[in-house]
Amino acid sequence: MPQRGPQVAHFSTDDVAPRERIAAWRALLFQSSLDVEIAHPADIPFRATATVRELPGLRILSGTSPAATYRRSTTRIEADDITLQFGSADHAAASLHRREADIARYDAFLLPCGDRATIHLPQASRFVALRLPRAAIAQNLASFEDNYCRRILQDTPALSVLRRYLGLLDDVTDALATPELQHTAVMHIYDLIVMTLGATSDAAEAAKGRSLRAIRLKAMKDDAARNLDDPELSVRTIAAQHKVTPRYVQRLFEESGETFTEYVVAQRLTRANRLLTNPRLTGRTVTSIALEVGFGDLSYFNRAFRKRFGATPSDVRATASSPS
Repeated sequence: MPQRGPQVAHFSTDDVAPRERIAAWRALLFQSSLDVEIAHPADIPFRATATVRELPGLRILSGTSPAATYRRSTTRIEADDITLQFGSADHAAASLHRREADIARYDAFLLPCGDRATIHLPQASRFVALRLPRAAIAQNLASFEDNYCRRILQDTPALSVLRRYLGLLDDVTDALATPELQHTAVMHIYDLIVMTLGATSDAAEAAKGRSLRAIRLKAMKDDAARNLDDPELSVRTIAAQHKVTPRYVQRLFEESGETFTEYVVAQRLTRANRLLTNPRLTGRTVTSIALEVGFGDLSYFNRAFRKRFGATPSDVRATASSPS
C-alpha cells in the first residue's frame, strides 16, 4: 500500500523502567542495541525524549538528550548511512578516528553511521539528527569524506535555512499525505544538506533553485494566511507583494500539489472550524464567522464546509455548544 503520510512516533524514557532506559534509548537512536556505548553520570536520572519522523530515504530524529557520551566501538561495514546533527548544547564534541571537532550551540557536524565515532554532550540539550543514505548526496560533493567530523558554523546560510525548513514539518505533517509530496520534501532537505556541506557548482545551482522555490512558496503561504479575512485576496495580490507574475505564483502552488485557491479555501475553512468550536465564541453567528475568515458567499461557505468536515457549520456550532 502507498504510504499516506510520514510515520511519526514519540518516545520518552519516562515510559520505560529505569534499568531499561539506556538500552531503549540506544535502540531508538542507533537502530541497534549492541554496538554503541552510552556513558551517563550515575548520580543523575537518565531522561530523554524523541520524535521520529520516517520519510522515504530520510529519518528525522529530534528531542532531548541528557548529558552523556555516545561511543561506537566497532565498525558496521554494511551501514552506509550518514547523519547530520546539531543541537542546543553550548558546547559538545565529536570525534572520528583522529579527527576531532568542538561544536558550539546549533553548529552542525556530519558522521558516518557505521564507523567508530564518539559524541560527547556535557550537558542536557535539545538535538536534531538527520539520517539518510550516503549515496543520496555523495555525487554532489567534490570530496565527501572531508566533511566528516567537521564543524559547520550555525550561521552558515544553508544550515540556517535547513533548520527553519525542518521546523515547518511540525506544521505540515498532515499535509504530506501523498508519496509525491513526501518525495518533494525529502528532495528539498537533501538539497539544503548538500549546500550546507559544500556542493559542486552545478549541484549547488540546481539545489539553490529548488530550495529558493520552496522558501518563496512558504513566504507566499504565510502572506496568504495572514490575509484570509480579505475577500480580495487572490493570486494577483500575492504576486504583487512578491514582485513576481501571477503565473509564477500558480506554478509554485501547483508544484506543491494544490492550487492557490485550494490552499486559501482550506485555510479559511480550518480557521472557521476553529472559531465555530471555540466555546468562548458561541455568541457569534455563523455568518459573522464566515465573513471574518474571508467568505463573501454564505451558501458557498456552507457547501465547502460540509464537504470538508462532513457537517454543516450550524451542526458543528450546535455540537460545540451542547453540554458534555
